[in-house]
Amino acid sequence: MSTEKKQAYSGVPAKIADELRARIARGALGPGMRLGQTELAAQFEASRVPVREALKLLSSEGLIEHDPNRGFFVAQLSSDEARQLFRMRDLIEDELLKTVVWPEARALKALTQHAAKLDTLLDKGERLNWWSENREFHNLVFELSPNKIMVREAMRLWALTDRFRAILPLPRRPGAARDVVEKNYLVDALSKRDMKQLLAVRRERRRAFEQMVLETLEDRGL
Repeated sequence: MSTEKKQAYSGVPAKIADELRARIARGALGPGMRLGQTELAAQFEASRVPVREALKLLSSEGLIEHDPNRGFFVAQLSSDEARQLFRMRDLIEDELLKTVVWPEARALKALTQHAAKLDTLLDKGERLNWWSENREFHNLVFELSPNKIMVREAMRLWALTDRFRAILPLPRRPGAARDVVEKNYLVDALSKRDMKQLLAVRRERRRAFEQMVLETLEDRGL
């Protein structure tokens, strides 16, 4: 197989994993749902090999679970898991943000545009597009740090907690829930190069999201 073909083939599992990750985040694939390799291969018009590689990747991230005898399943949600994940995010993200290189005008403009697009998507109730844009926004902020190992870990933890978002309604109207996902305060802190504000805003939003998740899980007996 040529190098070009190997590179193209190696990208198929990643693309499948990205789509499955998005489906889990928006709730299209619910906790406990079985992920059949044959069915997924047909959906993605691929062989079972890249599908299995994608499932193994998501399993390593904790988004799905693998039972050798029964197959792959979307991971269940629990209050205990949420508490531990958010605590880990507290530790990693605070340390990561302390190392950011303050963005210049071009990067700030990109972040401002992302924030405006997120507001528009919320107004329209476009959950999937909002989720993708929200992930990109967080990645851009974290990537301001030169500590790329920490960036990867922060995004991994972010993905694990963000799948809990599927149990919450999309905040289309102004209110406390909408404030939790508001990004302009974060952009403002970056533009002012105010570390204290940056850490406080990010921590406040993260913990408010955690509280909403925990209250919903507890209401469901999870």
